[in-house]
Amino acid sequence: MAELTEFNVGQGETFRFAATLINDNGNAPLDLTSYSFVGQVRENYTTDEVAATFTITRLLPFNSGSVIVELTPEQTLSLNQRKYVYDINMTSGSVAPITRRILEGLLTVRPTATR
Repeated sequence: MAELTEFNVGQGETFRFAATLINDNGNAPLDLTSYSFVGQVRENYTTDEVAATFTITRLLPFNSGSVIVELTPEQTLSLNQRKYVYDINMTSGSVAPITRRILEGLLTVRPTATR
């Protein structure tokens, strides 16, 4: 089951957080060597238009289970002041790939006064 987390970001800010994924046994970081990640921001769950796409970077060593999730200042500036939905999926690189949603929730964008 995906972790539900709400984030806030100001327009024009860098949005970045680090996460460490733990294996299914809950006793060690997940080895991310064969995993890929994708995450998107949308106005709601049913809209086809993607408002932003996260850059998700696996950190070395891959067996640390650590990733960085990021939106650039240009991406956050292009978002309107409102609440968006987002999620991040992880897919295994095995012969029979498995995709799991690891994080989801709301992303609230605040306006900026500084331009």
